Amino acid sequence: MPISGLRTKVEAKETADKSRRKLVLLLVGGRYTELENLLQRRGYLVVAPGTPDHAVAICLHNRIVSALIDEEFLADADTWSLAESLKAVSPNISIVLLIRGSAAKGYPLRGVDYIVNDGEPDQVLNALKKGVPR
Repeated sequence: MPISGLRTKVEAKETADKSRRKLVLLLVGGRYTELENLLQRRGYLVVAPGTPDHAVAICLHNRIVSALIDEEFLADADTWSLAESLKAVSPNISIVLLIRGSAAKGYPLRGVDYIVNDGEPDQVLNALKKGVPR
């Protein structure tokens, strides 16, 4: 194989590896269109399942490195949170809880790695940088 063909395969593998490192599960409903667009512009591959069950199934069958969860998805959790379910099927996933205001409102936070204000895109990006492996 010519060197240029080998280089192309290596470059393609590196690009695929970088994409996998930036695969993010965005579970926020239709409320975060601007955030989703920002993440895509920053090179994140965004997957937006319609329900918590779909999110768990996606994590079970794909290597999702970070999940953004709207606090509303934790509001109905009693003893077992969505974050714990995602961690159960994908132990290395980084969970970022998006809250409105400055504090989570008594939701079970087991499994949550970062809590950020949903109105602060820089906080979201910083949490993703911390949680997504290099």
